[in-house]
Parts: sequence; structure tokens; C-alpha cells
Amino acid sequence: MMPLLVREFTDGEDLYNYSMGCVAQRWPEARVVYRYINRDPEHRFRPGLAAELEAQLEGLAKLRFDDAAFDFFRNTMPWLPLPYLQWLRQYRLDPAQVRVAQDGGRLDLSISGRWFETIYWEVKLLAVLSELSRRDPRTGELPALPDGWREKIHEKARRLSSAGVQWIDFGTRRRHSLEVQDAVVSIMKEYPGFRGTSNPYLAREHGLKAFGTYAHQLPMAMQALYGPRSADRMAMQHWVETYRGNLGIALADTLTTATFLGAFESLYAHLFNGVRQDSGDPIAFGERVIRHYEMLGIDPTTKVIVFSDGLDVDTALRIQDHFAGRVRTTMGIGTHLTADEAMTGVRPMNHVIKLVSADFGNGPIDVVKLSDDPGKASGDPDMVSTVRRLLAV
Repeated sequence: MMPLLVREFTDGEDLYNYSMGCVAQRWPEARVVYRYINRDPEHRFRPGLAAELEAQLEGLAKLRFDDAAFDFFRNTMPWLPLPYLQWLRQYRLDPAQVRVAQDGGRLDLSISGRWFETIYWEVKLLAVLSELSRRDPRTGELPALPDGWREKIHEKARRLSSAGVQWIDFGTRRRHSLEVQDAVVSIMKEYPGFRGTSNPYLAREHGLKAFGTYAHQLPMAMQALYGPRSADRMAMQHWVETYRGNLGIALADTLTTATFLGAFESLYAHLFNGVRQDSGDPIAFGERVIRHYEMLGIDPTTKVIVFSDGLDVDTALRIQDHFAGRVRTTMGIGTHLTADEAMTGVRPMNHVIKLVSADFGNGPIDVVKLSDDPGKASGDPDMVSTVRRLLAV
């Protein structure tokens, strides 16, 4: 029998969905639609996987934000309002918000409902799908991991630490399994430079800091409320109003970095501790951000850039070396830590769940992500083209 693959409410999750979930409560009637995107055109799901996933949904609906989770959030994340944490204690995932269908090897998955309720599905579903697709449907077992897989984690940690890299585990959504991600965090916490994980459950279990600010869906949702030209600025404005200088990393590439920097005026550049890069050339991005800070009269060495676009150790070391002494850097490393094929023997999933429409009371409006990498654009193709023309990017 297939076991429940996420057994703790704050596992199978990134902290940013909690920080964004708090902001989403500003609009309790806002309704959204998310859609699953498999970026690997060769991947085929096995027959019957949709039914297996639906069984997992029923299990997820029984999870609770329990006393241990409440105490950890309350003690380590004082910027999250107490009423929000108390609301989480009574919140339950609703499987009726998730639609799953399978056509051969293709999976059609969407999520719809109130934004402040549906936001917690994304990473859990991705983590479950990543692991479920690897398990034997008859026995529920994973293939045995290759000999020496733990030593590969040590090797990565040694290289990063000896080079002076600061890094965070961002590997929940595509992890091979909880066992592997737990080993990554357990091993890497012993190495200087490892700052923590985006997974709140593992942060709690290992006495580490949980990391996460906001993701693409926040400025994407703001497109429906304020229009594409104002989306980045209003995402930052609502963030500042909510967190008053805490959680100060802004995401740059939702509507391209060019659009973001146009909104990243002196006020926000001073208030936010730094920015996160999630697509495009990391060196070119970093140089562009440094120039922007300098143009605003801000010393770049007082700011941080979080690089998080498909990093491996070699890329992290190259970025670290290039920007040493010029801007502070942190590496958010995901798949390479928790689902590296060389470590697990299994090809990792390359999939995402993205917001596709939002309704703030005037009817559903399609929203898009443009990215600095055209291959990562998402949304209705006609809408993508329209927004590109509107923003001249």
C-alpha cells in the first residue's frame, strides 16, 4: 500500500507560502486558479497515477498545523502575526479544490478556490508527485539508493563550505524523498556556510532557520489587481506594509528584471535587504543589480543577492568567486541537493505549479510570468505576447 508521502503539515512546503499566505488574507474573497506544468516533454506518468495522487490528497486533508508547528513559528518568526498563526491551527487543506485527470502519460492538474486557502497546495503537490512517480505502485517502496549517496552530500557541503559560500536548501518540491532531504539538512548543518532550509518542518526538526519570502505568484496576482505595469511595485508595497522591513528579499524576474528594476526605486532598494534571481544569466543579473544600487547611491556590499536558478556546486562556486567583495551572495540550491541523479540514480522531475488567473471581484483575469528565460514563461500565449508588448520587454 502506498504510504502518505507528506505526513506533517509544515513538511512538503516552502516557507514562502506561509509568508505570502498571510498577505493573501488581505483579500479574503479573491479567487485564483493554478495549473500544473511538466517542463519535461519526454516524461510520462504511469497508468493509474492520478488515482494514487487523489488518495494522497485525502491524506493531506487530515494534516494539522499542530502545537509543535505553532510554537516553532511563534518563537522563530515573530513577524508573522499571532492571529494568522491561530488561523493556521484550524485550517485544513480541501481536496475539492484540486482537479486531477490523466490522459495516457499526461497529467492534467489544476487548483482553484479562494487565494488565501489554496496557496498551501503548490509545493505539497509537487513534492508528492516527485516522490510518487518513483515509488512502486504495487509495494509503495522506493528503489534502493545507490551506495555512497550520503558521501555525495558531504562532498557538496565540503566544497561549498571551503569556498566560503553561504547556501540554503531549496529542494522540497523536487526532492527524491523526505529521507533524502532530511539527510541533506542533517549533514549540511554541520558545515559552516549552511544557513538552513526553506522547509519549515525540517528547520524545526534540526534546530535551523526556515527561509522564504515571496514567489512569482505574488506579483502575478497583483497583475490582476493593478495591471502588469504596477504589479512588481504593488507586490513590494503590500509586502512592506505587512512585514515592516522583515523578510526583505524581493523576487526580480516575474515580469523580467528590466520591469522589476523600473519599480525597484530608492525606497524599496533601501527597505529590502536584497533581491532573488530565478532565471537568466546569474552573472549578468548580478552586474545589473550592482549597477542599479550604485545608480541609487547604495553601497552594493550592504545588500545581498540570492541566486536560485537551477544551481549546482560548480555554478555556485563560479558566482561566489565572481562577486566576492562586491555584493553579498547566498545560494538557494534545490534539485542538485535533494534529487541529483548522480546521487539518487533517478532522473529528477522538472515541474512547477503556476498561477494562471485571479479574480479580485471584477471577474477572472489571466496572469502571466515572463521570466528572464523565455523558456520559463507561463500563462496563455496570447496574454504573454500582450504583456510583453505592454511592457516593451
